[in-house]
Amino acid sequence: MDDLTKIHRAPHKGNTDPEVAKQIISSAKICHVAISVEGQPFSIPVACAPYGDEILLHGSKASRLFKTLASGAQACLTITHLDALVLARSSFESSMHYRSLMAFGAARELESDEKFSALDLLTEHLFPQRTCELRKSTSQEIAATTILAFPLTQISVKVSAGEPDDVKEDLSSDVWAGFVPIRTMYGEPIAAANLRPGIPVPDYIATWVAG
Repeated sequence: MDDLTKIHRAPHKGNTDPEVAKQIISSAKICHVAISVEGQPFSIPVACAPYGDEILLHGSKASRLFKTLASGAQACLTITHLDALVLARSSFESSMHYRSLMAFGAARELESDEKFSALDLLTEHLFPQRTCELRKSTSQEIAATTILAFPLTQISVKVSAGEPDDVKEDLSSDVWAGFVPIRTMYGEPIAAANLRPGIPVPDYIATWVAG
């Protein structure tokens, strides 16, 4: 841990277990990437997928974010999973359960065969088991797409969990305290309006588990 990744606020929530970081990344389908362009900061949501010791990022060649990242600019990437609302006996002590990861560094652009295989990996991460039935991307589509790998050499992980941290004076209150879990789940598939009649919902969608 260095000055960049050192946790200053609530350092007891810091977590250095690599398996926790791996789980946060593997459960994410979107991250936020922050850059500064000519002194103006931007934070943009991006589709993502785990890629060894890196994170894959997918975007358009025309994107300002991806042009900046491909140039080697320094950036900050964040992932947050909100797991519960913590209801304390005061608004000040009320909080959330969450798992978050922040990474710093410069991305590298993938080319040639690595770009093709990374695209398949990202598609499989976002839509499990679907790559086997989709048509291959055209050369024009590939050329219009940028795939980046963001490093995980400088990361900071925070995990917030546990009971409401009420002050002693509030423990005798009649106000209910505890936490309310938040779960993300897939809903019932809705067919496209222009889907040809008779095409069933793929069986594999029923196996998808969010998070």
